[in-house]
Amino acid sequence: MNPAKNRRASPFLRRSTAWLALSAACGLSTCANDDSGKTGAGGGGTTGSPRDAGGAGLAGHGGAGAADPRDAGSGGDIEGGAGRDASGSGGSTAGAGGTGGSTAGAGGLGGRAGSAGGGMAGAGMGGGAGTSGSAGTRDGGMSGGAGSGGTAGGGGAAGTSGAAGAGGAAGTAGSDGGSGCADLGGGPVSTTTQHLDIGIHDPSMIWNGTRYFLFGTSNTLNVRSSTNMQQWTNVGNIFSAIPAWVTTAIGENPGNLWAPDVSFFNCEFHVYYSGSTFGSNTSVIGLATNPTLDSASPSYRWTDQGVVVQSVSSNNYNAIDPHVSFDETGAPWLSFGSFWTGIKMRKLDPVTGKPSTTDTTLYSLASRNGGAIEAPSIVFHNGFYYLFVSFDTCCQRLNSTYRTMVGRATSITGPYANKAGTDMMQGAAEQLLATSGRYIGPGGGAAFRNGSTYLYAFHYYDGNANGDSKLQVRPINWGTDDWPTLGEPIFP
Repeated sequence: MNPAKNRRASPFLRRSTAWLALSAACGLSTCANDDSGKTGAGGGGTTGSPRDAGGAGLAGHGGAGAADPRDAGSGGDIEGGAGRDASGSGGSTAGAGGTGGSTAGAGGLGGRAGSAGGGMAGAGMGGGAGTSGSAGTRDGGMSGGAGSGGTAGGGGAAGTSGAAGAGGAAGTAGSDGGSGCADLGGGPVSTTTQHLDIGIHDPSMIWNGTRYFLFGTSNTLNVRSSTNMQQWTNVGNIFSAIPAWVTTAIGENPGNLWAPDVSFFNCEFHVYYSGSTFGSNTSVIGLATNPTLDSASPSYRWTDQGVVVQSVSSNNYNAIDPHVSFDETGAPWLSFGSFWTGIKMRKLDPVTGKPSTTDTTLYSLASRNGGAIEAPSIVFHNGFYYLFVSFDTCCQRLNSTYRTMVGRATSITGPYANKAGTDMMQGAAEQLLATSGRYIGPGGGAAFRNGSTYLYAFHYYDGNANGDSKLQVRPINWGTDDWPTLGEPIFP
């Protein structure tokens, strides 16, 4: 193996030195500058006319998942109602069962699709309305149930004037799609002109509905939380020790777990992370899951799900620097890669979080013909997928040369290109950030959606602090041509 093929061959390189810098800046207890969709209710029954059997329940609507991960499902196909029989003798004929909704609500981004409801046969003198299809989901939510079918009216007394009760109207599905998972939304973004020294390397961030959570390269994957991205509190580690399977897979204890990426789908938080050694592509990407990030919750528990992707010396890629993104249908995808033949992608099974067994293609997104490219992340905006990557060398403190680059595509699997249309597989990309003053080698970050806005969280090497790696967050702004630029940092 040629160590020059990977920037991790230097004695200063990447994760171990980043952890030393982080320890100095953060400590073990605090860090620098410390400090759910609703179900639709059934509508009320309406009074029927004399001599009628139970009337048709109003059909519920199966919700179609929206393209946005945090939007509620919208209306889908309408379900059939129960039949009505005009009988002069108290409604002797049962109403026919409503048919099931013909189309299941599609899942929201990262979510599970709603299922089509089955109509229930009319019973006795008044047929009950069929139930509706489940509504579409929000961002990884469980399907919301539609309103239940109306209860059939009882039979009226025999005779010409006997009136049968009318069937109640079936409830409609909740307007929010009845998500069983919280809508994470986005957190507040406040700015300050005060310089903040927040030690981190390879940051990834998420808002859980009440707080931001920050993950980065460290021994056993440290977790921090904040309400404003400026004051952070240590809330523990994902693991108590590096998982034994990682050491077995790569042949030695890596010392640190690299570049964790946090995402939320299928009602769980997913943290993908890397295990490797300097200058080698004998690497693994693992997965840890937790139903909540609230460490005070009785449900809080990290589960090691084991290996997701693995590379060995005979492969032409390197299984590190994972990132999860979602396509327009809500399917999760895992991008990863460093040096070698560049950035790769696998489709994920949304239930297991592991690679799909129906789409086994290893997609190639970007390359520099063996040169320095890594740290991919992807966001979707206005019909385009944007691939953010880091060019050149990280982890050399004051000598780091990282640059943040971007290209875009109309499909999540590419081809990605720069503004001139040159493929990123040929090394093309648009530059967003490079060294400027004390801010050396900005990169190794993750682009993510925060409510209705987009942010890019990354590290830089502080020229005023011997090259210690520190956190910076910038808004992603969109031009009239739908190409992104990075705004001023929320803290310098």
